[in-house]
Amino acid sequence: MIALDNVGKAYRDRRGQIQWVFRNLNAVFGDDDYHAVLAPRGQGKTTLLNTICGNETLSEGKIHRTARISYPADFRAALSQKLTGRQNMRFLSDVYGVSFAQALDFCAAFSELGRQMDLPLKSYSNQTRGRFMVSAVLSLGFKHILIDDTINVGDMKFRRKCLQYLQDSRDRLAVLIATSDADYAARLCTSASVLHEGKLTLFENFEEARMVFNEINKVYV
Repeated sequence: MIALDNVGKAYRDRRGQIQWVFRNLNAVFGDDDYHAVLAPRGQGKTTLLNTICGNETLSEGKIHRTARISYPADFRAALSQKLTGRQNMRFLSDVYGVSFAQALDFCAAFSELGRQMDLPLKSYSNQTRGRFMVSAVLSLGFKHILIDDTINVGDMKFRRKCLQYLQDSRDRLAVLIATSDADYAARLCTSASVLHEGKLTLFENFEEARMVFNEINKVYV
């Protein structure tokens, strides 16, 4: 479970003024939820995911976590570009306390990188690096998978593979996706909320949330 309790995040701008990205957010995301936070671009969806997983500290409020939560699937700072894919998996499995052999086997098979697992990440193409990043996240035994916007890495075949994997894993995973692509989210999620102007509004019905989001998003497109 992930529970937001009056969560707020603020930064100081160049003039020293405090600017709130969001404030007084309250929500509970259960261990079997496939939930989408629909937000226009620039409304704080990436910041929200980074505070949920602990990459960024809160300015106020608390986040209660009772399950293992991933970093966002495309968070490049989790990996070292100088290390090989295999070495990165050794590091990640040690950090997150999972079996290195199992994580490596899953990552290698899912990413289909073959011998490239023994090359440094800096030698990978952007598509190959993306396939490795997502496969690594899925290999580490997280309960909640965080997705920032969409899984838009690798070729179309790999993107379909990721979507199918998540659709087939509803009995053991939870997904929280923060995105401005409501159509993509609809392929995964059954519930949604809308993040706009620092406020989070929850809807039990996905289509209702999409209608509200689409109306708001007209100004941002």
